[in-house]
Amino acid sequence: MMKLRSVLVLLVLKFMTVSASAAELVVVAKGRMEAAVAVAGKWKANDKCIQSTGAHYLFADKGIGRGDFEIRARLSLEAFNGSAAALVLGNNKFGFEGRHRRMYVQGPDFPDGQTIGKPEDFIMPGRPFDLLVSRRNNNLTFYIDSKKVWDTSFDVKEITSVGLRPWRAMLRIYDFSIDGNLMEASLPELTASSLTVSRQTMLSKKQQLQAAAGTDKFEQALLATTPEQLVRQKAAKQSGVLEIAPVHLPTNPKGDNNHFGWPVATMLDDTIILVHRSMPGHNRKSSGNADENTTYSTILRSSDGGQTWSEPYDVRDCMAVEDRNRGGAVPLSHRYKFDPTNDSPLGYKLHLNAIGTTRDGGVILVSDHGVFRSEDKGKTWRHLRLAFREDLHVGPFVYVGPRIIDDSKHGLLLFAHHTIYQSRRPVDIARELAVYRSRDGGESWQKTSLSLPNWCKPAEPDVISHNGQFKAIVRNQAPANVLTQMRFNFGDTEISEVANTLMKTRVSVDTSAICFNPVTKRFEVVQSKREDMSIHLFSIAPEDWESAKWRHEGCLFKRSAGFYNTADGFHTGGAVLDEKRGVQHVFFYCGHPGGPAGVFRMTRTLDTPKLAKLLER
Repeated sequence: MMKLRSVLVLLVLKFMTVSASAAELVVVAKGRMEAAVAVAGKWKANDKCIQSTGAHYLFADKGIGRGDFEIRARLSLEAFNGSAAALVLGNNKFGFEGRHRRMYVQGPDFPDGQTIGKPEDFIMPGRPFDLLVSRRNNNLTFYIDSKKVWDTSFDVKEITSVGLRPWRAMLRIYDFSIDGNLMEASLPELTASSLTVSRQTMLSKKQQLQAAAGTDKFEQALLATTPEQLVRQKAAKQSGVLEIAPVHLPTNPKGDNNHFGWPVATMLDDTIILVHRSMPGHNRKSSGNADENTTYSTILRSSDGGQTWSEPYDVRDCMAVEDRNRGGAVPLSHRYKFDPTNDSPLGYKLHLNAIGTTRDGGVILVSDHGVFRSEDKGKTWRHLRLAFREDLHVGPFVYVGPRIIDDSKHGLLLFAHHTIYQSRRPVDIARELAVYRSRDGGESWQKTSLSLPNWCKPAEPDVISHNGQFKAIVRNQAPANVLTQMRFNFGDTEISEVANTLMKTRVSVDTSAICFNPVTKRFEVVQSKREDMSIHLFSIAPEDWESAKWRHEGCLFKRSAGFYNTADGFHTGGAVLDEKRGVQHVFFYCGHPGGPAGVFRMTRTLDTPKLAKLLER
């Protein structure tokens, strides 16, 4: 009898892993909000559950402190359609099903972010399931219907927000509770409970910025640099190592098209040719509406190192009317965002801008509006009207990287990634690098694809040619959110030399620029880091390439944070080397996600040690 009692005591102790001082918080009980923070109007009560679609968070009104804990929820997901529904633990997410149609984890405290399984192996659409999240001795384990899904070490002292988030598919919550050491919650700014206030804040900030247009304060208002940054920029400019200056600001925009962004450039002789978008905004919730003046390819030129620029030119002005409006004024790839009621399949299966020079002195532009060529350094343009047209291009949409290379052996090479659309919306990225070759000056293009590991979701590759090989830095999209390096040859069927770098972000990895610095003889990357709105410089020696251990040389620029809320930028890909002047010109945009935003030039010395020393000082 004594032995039986001992066994029972041991079993009780085994399962009583939450400390005696812990408490249980009932967030939702039988479809009733008990200790929940949410917009009630966005969550509807229905048959002993609450339900919602869209990015309408429901948070517990308490966070979790040190020690063991358990989170329990009874849920159902109406469909598997790239919903991105997730449990939120601070800045981390455990996703039941995401855009890539896999269960996923994402966040700074989860290792690199990764796919963890197929949703159909654990849940069925429309059928309730029980989620258990348990931390025991700093090990975090996720269970669905008592079946282990994934675990990881999780030595996080405070989880200031715990919640659930649907997305496109309907999420139903029947019960939701937390058992652990509860603490005061600190909810994210853009929770469902603050969307209305946040939208008002965004619009107010947008109006304040546009009111400064045409004044001396407009440039600084868009850059939003801190006083400390201004002092650093002034010192760097006086030392001749770094300069930031405006290229094109929306001082007098056409209609709502006051968001100038995504600049990329090339250089021919002494002329820089730059292209950028002129559109209503990046964040659709705070932007205006697209119209006949919305263009994805505004072109400017400079022949004095970026000190002065030509008048902007809309590349659509060289197009025939029937091509310019093929399927509608908004390009085919972006109609889901700015023309959602337009069902026309007509247009060009392209997105973003890529630009490059040809060996015979031409300039090639590939954009949402099609393919264009200039024979006079960007002064005038000709539309190559059949290239990538929807009735001639077979395959997914081509999202181009910023750089086109004219290779002496292979011809014009365009580097891109393939985006898969369903119901006229982008839903996934193919695990391959797309390379298109043209042998006729850009009139037609042949597709080749290089396969990649399943963990790599490549986007907007910035590619250079070095010693007979191509080297690239690409965005490895969410959930990884890291810059990935690649090395390959044209004609390869797969890329085996691919590795994640140390250039990781918590949110929205952005397009960044790679170059081989002729002064330092090192590869260098200018990284756009959106999570705190900063731009950084990294380098690596050629002999260390395989290690993927890039050295941080310093922070080149920082503005106020709040990406996609009240701050927007940067997209530093498509930078150009000016070896004659011993500098690199990096172009980026900065401003408000709903507009206004402007295009800026960051010119930095190729004497990286000198620059790094000043940045450190």
